[in-house]
Amino acid sequence: LKASVEVKYTVIGKPGTIGAFSKNVSASGLCLAVEEQLSAETPLQLEIKVPDLKDPIRALGRVVWQKRFESAGDEPRVYFDTGIEFTGISDFDRFNINRYVTERIERR
Repeated sequence: LKASVEVKYTVIGKPGTIGAFSKNVSASGLCLAVEEQLSAETPLQLEIKVPDLKDPIRALGRVVWQKRFESAGDEPRVYFDTGIEFTGISDFDRFNINRYVTERIERR
């Protein structure tokens, strides 16, 4: 589902947390637009803010693919669409993501 949710991610083993927004989200993973190039299989720690949930969802994921693109405008910037597969997420959190996706689809 094309949906923008706020995500914070940390590359496991590297300091620092980076904020991003999803381009799409599902119960099995998400796609983020990020400014850094990441190798396939890079492990990530994720914090996902799903609307209507009080607490963010915490999950582990891995980079599956990246595709480079440039933003439009006078000063284009380079970004990478980044496909992330969840590798560690509770059933409860997966259910909440799936419910969010289902509700968004039903509203269309």
